[in-house]
Amino acid sequence: MSSIRRFLIIATLSTMILVGFVAALQGYRAGMTEAERLSDSQLLEMAQLLANLNTELLSSPDQPGHIAYQLWKIQDQGAPRLLLHSDNIPAQAVTSLSPGFDFANFGGYRWRTHVYMTSSGDRLVVAATRTDIRYQLAENVILETIFPMLLGLPISGLLIWFIIGRGLTPLRELSAKLQEKQHRDLSPVSLDDPPQELTPVVQAINGLLHRLARAFEFEKRFTADAAHELRTPISALKLQLHNLQQRQPETSEEFTELAHGIQRMQHLVEQILALYRSTPEQISANFISLDLSTLVENVIAENYPLFESRHQNIEFKSDANAINTVITGDRFALTALIVNLLSNASKYTQERGHIIVSLSRDSEGLHLCVEDNGPGISNSQREAVFRRFHRLGETSQSSTAIGCGLGLAIVHNIASLHGATVKIRESRFSSGTCFDLCFPGEKA
Repeated sequence: MSSIRRFLIIATLSTMILVGFVAALQGYRAGMTEAERLSDSQLLEMAQLLANLNTELLSSPDQPGHIAYQLWKIQDQGAPRLLLHSDNIPAQAVTSLSPGFDFANFGGYRWRTHVYMTSSGDRLVVAATRTDIRYQLAENVILETIFPMLLGLPISGLLIWFIIGRGLTPLRELSAKLQEKQHRDLSPVSLDDPPQELTPVVQAINGLLHRLARAFEFEKRFTADAAHELRTPISALKLQLHNLQQRQPETSEEFTELAHGIQRMQHLVEQILALYRSTPEQISANFISLDLSTLVENVIAENYPLFESRHQNIEFKSDANAINTVITGDRFALTALIVNLLSNASKYTQERGHIIVSLSRDSEGLHLCVEDNGPGISNSQREAVFRRFHRLGETSQSSTAIGCGLGLAIVHNIASLHGATVKIRESRFSSGTCFDLCFPGEKA
């Protein structure tokens, strides 16, 4: 069923047509029976009238062509003798001269006849009417009754279309409310005075949304609690590792791997907490107007030791005086987004590599681009890198890099909450990747 409205209209009209056809057929049969009865009654009256009229009046030249008559005289010996007849009937008997109704064929037509005998018994009148004329008259009367019904079908269809459309209005309102919901909005759906048929649907949807909200809340609470509780033992491990290093300055390879594992675990916990804080509930209430250019400069300055440790050259290109770099957003979330983009670029770019951060504006909005000259990301991997815990294949640059596969998932999540889009394209270098983050807005 592709359309409820179409199904209801077709089903209703089909039922109306079927019922109307059966009713019209029954009406036609009943109408024809009644028309024949009336015609026979008129034929009887005409015969009685002819029997009592002066015979001179029956020779009128204005006799209708669909009516014929014969006037017979019953002689003393009982044999009938024809006195008069109309011009359109033969001079001999066309039917049995026994009183009653019958049919006869003459003059190229079929006639309905009635033989009437006067009460004195000395006269017989044969009155006849053409059956095709009487049937035609009856059919015309019946068709004039059925024609308005046929004419009313398109009008009925149009009225049914609007009536059913009006009846489906609450369903459209429910659909519109569901479409207006953001992908993280699990609040109940409410309709003003919903019909009885739609109330169970609304209740079922709200029940599903409530169960989903509880499941998501449990997931967020578990993630946040687990990450928070893991901070304490990780801090203790780092402290014990520091004390051990003080006692044994000459560390082995196993000690280095242990320190690297603890650092990776701490990074994972911090990323999980950042992912939890990037939910709509945490961000939407903290939107302010801020200068993205200034924010990017501060983040680069704070994280400059990361690039310096790998002897990477990072360059920021922004003409804040020429373009409007002010946007509305959450400072903490956008800071986490920029940090993850820069950390990802540094992680997958070789030592002494080159990273360019730029701001520009066009008709689509304000673009924040982070480009590097690393190995790049293949087209087949560009959709997958935004999934949680997805990491690219190991490379010489990334084999020792700290990561858990959440950084770009956090970037995509924060961008979506700010109405921005993230695209991956080729960088301006001979190799590498460009992450293009576009915040929508009018061209300055």
